Amino acid sequence: MLTATYSIVALELEHKKARWTLSSLQQYVLHSIRHLKAADGIDVEQLFYRLSQFEQYCQRRRIARFLIPMLRKITREADTLLDEIDRLSAAGIALMTSLQTRFSQAFAHGTLAIEEFCQSLEACCVNFCQRLSHEEELVRIAERVMPSEAWFGFAASALSQQTPRISSKQLIDDEV
Repeated sequence: MLTATYSIVALELEHKKARWTLSSLQQYVLHSIRHLKAADGIDVEQLFYRLSQFEQYCQRRRIARFLIPMLRKITREADTLLDEIDRLSAAGIALMTSLQTRFSQAFAHGTLAIEEFCQSLEACCVNFCQRLSHEEELVRIAERVMPSEAWFGFAASALSQQTPRISSKQLIDDEV
């Protein structure tokens, strides 16, 4: 029981960090959009870098590396939620890929294309939010359905492989 409690607390703390980082990233994106629309110019390369860093961070978290594969093996109850998380992950990657194309088109095609680029940036942030919300639900399902020995296996895996850390400074510029 203690192992399950420890594991759930570790997942929740990691999730809170992801939410905080996403909140900071959203502020940076909104700041960038304002400057882009005002034609002040933004460092688009840095914007793309921060978005892709957050995506990579999400993929390296314990929930993605350990909990999701474990739940796929243990229960069918979470299949719909897992499928939605997979869909959101794929959609997020597709959005990020299309952002680069949209950006180059934005300046070639004017104001309408810039507006579409900004909407894509906002959609990318919404996608991240939805994915984190679904992952939160997934932890609740795991807490209910996973047996103690599965939590022990989760904890052993999570402790044996340190989660690579990305500092908030790498993801978000304090001077937003």
